[in-house]
Amino acid sequence: MASEGLKAQGLLGTEDRDRPLILVVDDDPVICCVLAGALNRAGFDAEIFQDAALALDSLNDLEPDVAVVDWVMPDFDGLSLVDRLKARVRNLMTILISSHVTHEAVEEARRSGRVDAVLPKPFNLADFLNMVSSCVNSRHWASAPPVTPEGVGGGVLTGWLALDGREAYFEHILDSLIDAVMMVDRVGRIIYYNNGARRMFCFREQSAGSLSLKEFCPDDNPLSDLFALFFGLHPPVQEQSEGYFVKTDGARFYTIFSASLFQAGIHGSAVLLVVKDVTASHLRFEQTTAETRKLERLALTDPLTGLYNRRHFDQRLVEEFRRVERYRTPLTLLMIDFDHFKNINDRFGHLVGDEVLRRGAEVFGRTLREVDTLYRWGGEEYMVLLPETNGDGGLAVARRLHRLIGAPEQWEALAPGLKVTVSMGLLSLPWAKDRSASLVEILETLDRALYRAKKNGRNRIVRYLDDQDSLVEG
Repeated sequence: MASEGLKAQGLLGTEDRDRPLILVVDDDPVICCVLAGALNRAGFDAEIFQDAALALDSLNDLEPDVAVVDWVMPDFDGLSLVDRLKARVRNLMTILISSHVTHEAVEEARRSGRVDAVLPKPFNLADFLNMVSSCVNSRHWASAPPVTPEGVGGGVLTGWLALDGREAYFEHILDSLIDAVMMVDRVGRIIYYNNGARRMFCFREQSAGSLSLKEFCPDDNPLSDLFALFFGLHPPVQEQSEGYFVKTDGARFYTIFSASLFQAGIHGSAVLLVVKDVTASHLRFEQTTAETRKLERLALTDPLTGLYNRRHFDQRLVEEFRRVERYRTPLTLLMIDFDHFKNINDRFGHLVGDEVLRRGAEVFGRTLREVDTLYRWGGEEYMVLLPETNGDGGLAVARRLHRLIGAPEQWEALAPGLKVTVSMGLLSLPWAKDRSASLVEILETLDRALYRAKKNGRNRIVRYLDDQDSLVEG
């Protein structure tokens, strides 16, 4: 569908070239119609071509501000078309719309400077129109003749913007904004700011040009790195980001901001910076995130001992089991039960019983490695995961824990006559190659080992040997 067909449908603008002219070249008729309508409604004139050769021929009569080109077309490569269009139209801004193009190709096109922007399909029309507007503005300032400033100050647009007598009107619009609007030259000097910037940054009554953005932009703000891009060899058209700024009194506040490059008369290249203060919402988000993390920790933690609970164990065991199955790395599990714990509660009271569980957790925790994890399984039962530990290594750990927990002096100091011992069940993975095991089978086998330890008189360790399919005392 050529541009004449779309004009007949009323989708294109009139011949009044006060409106920016956008050239669209795409072999997809649906995309052509959608973009034509969107551009027209947004205040642009649009010339639409599905044929690259016809688009090139149209330049005999047209001088578009921006060319929007499909990267992949049946008979033409989008990058090659962009090169030919730029050769024909001075200061032409170009946008490549792409699908099925590698990330490396997109980055290379940007670095080479052959295109001004790349927009992947599918895209949001609002993002497309914002990109087109940025390109139009960049071409306007690139094409404007230099002018002599008549005094550049905070809130003063006169002279260097060359708005033909309309500067007061535009200044009034900018000063009515809540957001900060600033123009910054290549050395970081603020050459214009509106009332929103004055209020946001607490600027004193002083003329622009004596202020440096570096004073208000901390090192952790990504804008510091963006400036190097804007004044580099192949600058971007527009960038958006977020980060902290600093007021003149030193207070930090959080913002989202956009930065666009344009030509500012005799000032050369400058960056238009629009800053929105979102400190309140950012603090609410951080508070909500912190509360969510706290709730997540509480949901996975035993309140008495501070250990991870069974829910966390179940999640971790699935991860470790998958690792064992995939890499055949060793893993040992210990199930620990305090012997005659009900008698301890009945004889010495539940407060002493709680302290036994807490101190037991401390003794176990001091003995284990950082990579090992101790869990309160439930009641007086604990579970230990020992990654990268085979059966013999796991048995050595179990014997050490068994010996330390049974030391009488620590319990005598808590309550005279108190004696504490534990029974343990132990198994190690992976099992023999000709055997497969499910998580349910593993836990049932571990429970059988613990049950055997208690049945055989408690205060002992029982180990499951998968190669013999037997339970033996350790």
